[in-house]
Amino acid sequence: MALKKIEESKSAPFIFYKDRLGTFKNYIYDDYSNATCTSKTLARAGFVWTGDESAMCPFCLKDLSFDPDDDPWEEHKKRGSECEFVQLGKLDDLKLTLADCISLAQSAIIMAQYKKHENSLKLLEQRTSSAALSGTVTEAMKPAKPSTTKSRRIKRSS
Repeated sequence: MALKKIEESKSAPFIFYKDRLGTFKNYIYDDYSNATCTSKTLARAGFVWTGDESAMCPFCLKDLSFDPDDDPWEEHKKRGSECEFVQLGKLDDLKLTLADCISLAQSAIIMAQYKKHENSLKLLEQRTSSAALSGTVTEAMKPAKPSTTKSRRIKRSS
């Protein structure tokens, strides 16, 4: 859902906190009184919502499921040390420089394109699997059904 928005866009729509936060609709742990993992803490840590209790970072494609007591920033650092967002370490948008924004935009676009190509390869692998090819060959080898239409010859007068 969120990744699709990046794939279809020629820009990186999730650089800023407000845009990431906007992906969370009725997040499951927002109603928990003692939850540390909320839509706000997830968005602040660089994540966009992918459904239920999971979220994904558009800058490294880490897709994680969270518990109410998880700290999204700590989980992101632990599992995404190579992530551009984690390496910048700037959770406050006001601290981002123009160079930071460009770097994040490049990272998000590259990762979205990577995921798009990865999905295309998976689809190609499915279509070219031995089972899929076997079905195609079997279908192609079936005898052709006789035509049910009657063809008429037209006599030409000479």
